[in-house]
Amino acid sequence: MIATLRQIIYKAREILKTEGLVSLLGRGIRFLVKPLFEYRVVYLYENTLEDFRNLKEIDFKPKVDNFTLKIISTNQEADRFESEGFEFRLRAENGQQLLDKGAIAFCIFVGRELANIGWIRMTEEARDTSNKMKVDYQNNEVQGGFAWTNPKYRRLGFQRYGAFERHRFAFSRGITTYRTYIDKSNIASQVATSKVFRKYGEGRHLKIAWWRFWKEKTLS
Repeated sequence: MIATLRQIIYKAREILKTEGLVSLLGRGIRFLVKPLFEYRVVYLYENTLEDFRNLKEIDFKPKVDNFTLKIISTNQEADRFESEGFEFRLRAENGQQLLDKGAIAFCIFVGRELANIGWIRMTEEARDTSNKMKVDYQNNEVQGGFAWTNPKYRRLGFQRYGAFERHRFAFSRGITTYRTYIDKSNIASQVATSKVFRKYGEGRHLKIAWWRFWKEKTLS
């Protein structure tokens, strides 16, 4: 409970600092309404090892000095990194639980400031419960998600590079298909990942109180 409250306060401060009071109030209203009603339209993306073979790291690496990539798979590793000043779990909603369930965090820092974070949900237990996107974990498929870039470091290529590194990690461990989704309205993320992912479908998620409805279709 305390960790969740700290995350809310942290996010509120970040939104106020980077986007202003109007945006903070708007997000606050959506935060209150979300437990009762939510409707989202998302694009579904995938990539396979064969798709990835043709990609080169040099085409994705940001031209920024002094950045480091930290791959974090346990809360013990997270504790160690954060004790060294590489803090990220306040930015990651349910980050501690995700690590316990088998998800892996990919964090890019400039100095010790978090510039970008993205996740791979490697297990069925860690899957995204906000929708019912089809991911066959038993057949070596995984789901990516929860990617975020610090407003201070946007448009510098960190999102694309993070996506590249998550794919490289997954495919090096025998994964056959990497799936993710992006909100239809999030044009920036769609552009950032267009060179890594292939769009294959559309999903619609409706939540009314405790009822959830999900419809998925393949794009022609």
